[in-house]
Amino acid sequence: MKRAHISIPLPASLLAALPLCAFAVQTLHAEDHARARELYAQICVNCHGPQLDGGKGPALVDAYWRHGSEPEAILKSINKGFPGTEMVAFEETLPESDRIALRDFLVAQQEGLREVVRHVYPRAPFRGKRLTPALFDSVEPVSSDRLPENVYYFDRNQDGVLRGVAKLLIRQAGRYRFNIRPRGRTAVYVDGREAHRSDDKDKQGGLNESFTLTPGVHRLEILHEERPSPNLRLGGTLQHEGGKRWELTGRSLQGNPPKIIAAEPEAKVVRKWIAGLPPRALLCLLPNQTLVAYNPQTTEILQAWHSASIDQTPSLPDRSAKPSEIRGVPIADAPSRALSAERLRFLRYQVDLDTVRLVSLVDGEEKTVIVAPDGERSFKVSVQ
Repeated sequence: MKRAHISIPLPASLLAALPLCAFAVQTLHAEDHARARELYAQICVNCHGPQLDGGKGPALVDAYWRHGSEPEAILKSINKGFPGTEMVAFEETLPESDRIALRDFLVAQQEGLREVVRHVYPRAPFRGKRLTPALFDSVEPVSSDRLPENVYYFDRNQDGVLRGVAKLLIRQAGRYRFNIRPRGRTAVYVDGREAHRSDDKDKQGGLNESFTLTPGVHRLEILHEERPSPNLRLGGTLQHEGGKRWELTGRSLQGNPPKIIAAEPEAKVVRKWIAGLPPRALLCLLPNQTLVAYNPQTTEILQAWHSASIDQTPSLPDRSAKPSEIRGVPIADAPSRALSAERLRFLRYQVDLDTVRLVSLVDGEEKTVIVAPDGERSFKVSVQ
């Protein structure tokens, strides 16, 4: 496979065509940036986290954008909010200049693929022809879908040729290269220039060029055809040489958005796989945002956190099968064991308003461990 080096600056025509906010990486003025950071610290940080990596609300820097990753969509979310959630509409409380500064600040934090659109085409027009954007321009797609995951995949058993179009947001200048697993034939274009071409039937005629990217927004196109299969087999990443890597392909979330389990007015018991905790551990989430990990097999209090929530989707954006994650501040002086017994069998749990009742058979007698809130940042344990 041929390897070469090319430089791909952002064309002036593309610069002129894109909205100014798309270049927030470069053009957000210092005073607007400072104002946006102040606004974020005042009204956003409690839900979206100090590093924009999520908490009670979703992360604002990962690849998944349920309501759209376009600057227009982000501004609409700020303006209108989402009824039934803690995300309120700010168009009545913040001036337009503040809302736009906040939008531009969020756009400036993005890296990787955004505004991903998947076009699917019939196979016939592409047989025996080289995959180029011009060829696709002459054919009508059978479907076009915006993918909130911002990675490419096919719906199960879908038969067709892929044209993926996205904006590639780059924050660090440097040399980049595509790592594409040969499956069928693939061509990748950056700002209209071919940077990768592969065909698993013609391993000598490929192209994989290292190229320079400058900070800003670039146009990415992936053209791909492979034999019909239950799922898209294409796999690929964009690698900053000596640095970060972004996934180009992944799996559909099948309509399930990232979900944060947050405290509510009533207590709740959650069973999730958490690294470092026994698989049968019960997570007792109290209304004061205290989370207590309880081992029903031993009645041990394994760990506890305040200001806590449970992130069920830490695998974003790579879609791997990782455990859920607990977000919170560890409570150092949590009690270690609720009961001592020679014979112990856990029976059931139940929620009673703001408390959790954990019932066990202890040496032949039913005993109930009660986990309840204690102030704003702790909990207490009692036995009945």
